[in-house]
Amino acid sequence: MARPSSGGDPPHLPTDPRATDDDTGRQAPQPAEDPSAAALEPTGLAVVAPTDLPELIDLRDQPAVIDLTDGSRVRRPSGRPADLLPGHRLVTVDGGDDWMKVEAFVYDIYRRIGYCEDSPRHRVEELARWNDRSRFQAVIDDDGDGEVIGVVRTIFGPYAELPVGQFTRTDDRDPDPVSELSSLTVRTDVRSTGVIEHLYRAGWLDALRSGATTVVALIDQWLLDVFRDIYCLPFSVVGQSRNYMGSEPVPAAMTLQGRAYALTAGQNPEFWAWTLEAVDPSEIRRWDMPRLVEWSRHPVDPSGEVREPPSGRAPG
Repeated sequence: MARPSSGGDPPHLPTDPRATDDDTGRQAPQPAEDPSAAALEPTGLAVVAPTDLPELIDLRDQPAVIDLTDGSRVRRPSGRPADLLPGHRLVTVDGGDDWMKVEAFVYDIYRRIGYCEDSPRHRVEELARWNDRSRFQAVIDDDGDGEVIGVVRTIFGPYAELPVGQFTRTDDRDPDPVSELSSLTVRTDVRSTGVIEHLYRAGWLDALRSGATTVVALIDQWLLDVFRDIYCLPFSVVGQSRNYMGSEPVPAAMTLQGRAYALTAGQNPEFWAWTLEAVDPSEIRRWDMPRLVEWSRHPVDPSGEVREPPSGRAPG
């Protein structure tokens, strides 16, 4: 596999399906052993959508998501990710000894599969110039002496000044600043345990709270299809692909405007409900995020507010 040039091209969000040593994000997120088996049954949920969108979406009318790469079967939305295993916890790392630990974790995996050059500092030197505008979200195993088992990096700033800015941009509707997801790196033995999804949610939420307008990343087309078709996330291509580290990644972006997630809420409600569990109610209102309402217990009045049924009992 081609290595990044010594001129400073940083590793993109790794997406090479041939990587078999450790999961560096090049394996598709795996919400279930067989996504096609994760059928979304009618859940009695409604979506209270933000301003300028239909007030109520009946999820029973939502079609299944179609996997265009396999015409023989229908692929269902991901559904709710698994909770982290006992002893695993999610932390934000922005300096100190923990920073060195997570950098070394990414570096060791990148070196093993040839994504970066040797470094006496035990870090990915191609990304070092963005350290002052980066943060890591990491999953730590407290039962394993604080061992790192998964990491994602967020890099905040103007699009043109981030790693993704090295690719030609063709869609600039989302203004600066943006937050780039990078270095998604997870140990193979914790696949299908929710680690990737928890890291994604933490990076997404960090971008929102940092004031970014958009999440961006360099992604291979097949992984972009997974994000859009299985997770129902509003990613779009915003730049030209080019040969890079043995593949053809494309610059992709996902707006952080709340109303854009009505489709996610409508087609993958269990995943969206899980996403909102990490968000403050005040933030949901401020960011104009779609809200899920279980109508069998909480009827929705025309204002979009949840009201309790008489005597606190569910109707019907």
